[in-house]
Amino acid sequence: MISKLNFRPVAKHDSPLRSNFSTFHPDPAAKVCAEWLDRHSDQRKLAERWQKLETFLMREHNLFQRSEQELADYVEAAPLDVISDRLDALYALNKKLLGRISKSEATTTHGLSSKLLVALALVHPDENKEVHLLLRSILRDIEPNVPTNYACSVNPPS
Repeated sequence: MISKLNFRPVAKHDSPLRSNFSTFHPDPAAKVCAEWLDRHSDQRKLAERWQKLETFLMREHNLFQRSEQELADYVEAAPLDVISDRLDALYALNKKLLGRISKSEATTTHGLSSKLLVALALVHPDENKEVHLLLRSILRDIEPNVPTNYACSVNPPS
């Protein structure tokens, strides 16, 4: 069975000018990852705001015991729909951008780290602790000073 698997080398052997991680030059992967990570940060902030508002409405106005019509009477409930719509829009944009990230080639250490930060943000530690820890470890191996905790993964170093 193993002989049927398609093995590829781990690293591409390319021109040192194209894949020299030690020199600085614009990296398309870093740029697209920064855009994704910024949106992801916005999503997290909106989700936290939505959660706080929902908790307030549950505690103060018995949210789950109200009909949609009754909820419409509460001014405090109006932002829930706006936040939810914005979260959906950001999710859709980042889903499209994820395809571009997968196709982009990291040509610098920063670009490679940025791609790993995206992967780290997608693998929440509560959902897959081992993979999350592995990604953090790889990031530390590549760039010892890059913040690898989940909260910092949305703001990659410049």
